[in-house]
Amino acid sequence: MSENENTSTEKIIEGEAFAQEDSTQDAKTAEPIVEEVSNESDDSSDMSSGDRANLEEEINKLKVENTSLKDSWARERAEFQNFKRRTATEYLNVKREALRSFVNKILTPLDNLERVGQGVSLTEELKPFVDGVQMIRNEFLNILEKENIFKVAPKGEPFDPMWMEAIAAEESDEYTEEVVIEVYQAGYEFVENNERFTLRPARVRVGRPKS
Repeated sequence: MSENENTSTEKIIEGEAFAQEDSTQDAKTAEPIVEEVSNESDDSSDMSSGDRANLEEEINKLKVENTSLKDSWARERAEFQNFKRRTATEYLNVKREALRSFVNKILTPLDNLERVGQGVSLTEELKPFVDGVQMIRNEFLNILEKENIFKVAPKGEPFDPMWMEAIAAEESDEYTEEVVIEVYQAGYEFVENNERFTLRPARVRVGRPKS
């Protein structure tokens, strides 16, 4: 065997010995790690079993508190919604009463303007005066209509007690239902969007079918 071959063989033997030694060292090093991890796992298992009852109790308490908070929130929300509805209703009632009170104060002079020229023979001297009064009355009505306040003079219409007040009535075969045959005093109502309510009911005479 040549000198070079001897040298190569020695190197191979040395390499195998080193690899075997390194593998043995890794195995020795790994053993404590495996043992350490195993010990940690055992400790974790011991903690879970020891604290499981307390943990479940805390979870149950939190569930109860969560349910209680949800119920409380639902009650508070319902109470707030009821408060909003009550407030809106009260505001609407106050608004209606204030408007009704104001309009009824100005309707008296308007009624007087309506009566000018009624039941009298108009002479040439009176006609310009009556025409002037009627112009003022019409301007008055236009102002009210711009504020969504409309006159109700339901002659010939079916009688509706929601919007009218029957002052007198008569029965006749010519009527098949209750109908307004004369308006003693015009009514007024407020109409805006879907809101409609009576400021003053029309005072009327009603025709009724014979009983």
